[in-house]
Amino acid sequence: MTLLLNSHDEINTIFKLNVTKLRSTKRICSKSFLIQERIPCTYDSEILNFDRRKVVKLKGFQQSWKYFIKYEEENLIRKQFVFERLIRDQAQEIIDSHINKYKSKNDPHRHLTIVGVHIRRGDYLRPDNKELGYNVAPMSYIEKALALFRKKFIHCVFLVFTCTSPNKNDKKWLEKNVKGPDVIKVGTNERDVDMCALSQCNHTIITVGTFGWWAAWLSNGTTVYYKNVAVQNSKLRQYFSKDMLDFFPSQWIGL
Repeated sequence: MTLLLNSHDEINTIFKLNVTKLRSTKRICSKSFLIQERIPCTYDSEILNFDRRKVVKLKGFQQSWKYFIKYEEENLIRKQFVFERLIRDQAQEIIDSHINKYKSKNDPHRHLTIVGVHIRRGDYLRPDNKELGYNVAPMSYIEKALALFRKKFIHCVFLVFTCTSPNKNDKKWLEKNVKGPDVIKVGTNERDVDMCALSQCNHTIITVGTFGWWAAWLSNGTTVYYKNVAVQNSKLRQYFSKDMLDFFPSQWIGL
């Protein structure tokens, strides 16, 4: 089975993907058999039942770790999603500059555990998303997550990332609520650089959305997530399995 990807897709500018790239997949895909998942954030085994000898177009989010967990032992997903060198260098420069500045004010020889924190609020507070059933993580969750890592590690520092274009209310909320001597607000960068930087942290705290989910998966450390991402009985809640563990890996910590 061969994986085909349009060479113009944005993902090709971000990751060094080991796939067959075509200038256009239109001719091939016009003869393909379409398979579409039934529920976005739930594992659907039926979409895997297709003839590997035929051209298949897979449509949907496939946002479940269960689709690729059998390849976890060989680390194949993380080997596939390797960021381009320029992005990695920019991300590492961001981390190094903040950590070095932090160390200069504290013990420069102290070994630090770096925890990436991704906070997403803005677009999920829009009326249409609230009506769909999106929740945003409250400050009480952030405080519990920070406390968990402070207890788990003697010396840790938190690098806080927000969405690429946070609005004024998001910035005010962040300045007012997320603070502490071990908390560093990274600021805004290109989204691919932010995801790469988060993936290079030792551990991760995520709030809502798949951006933070993938950053946490690629980081492969301890991940703490906000478990009440969808309002009960909402349309959004129907996208998840009953226990939500098709979406959230069982080894992650839900608060």
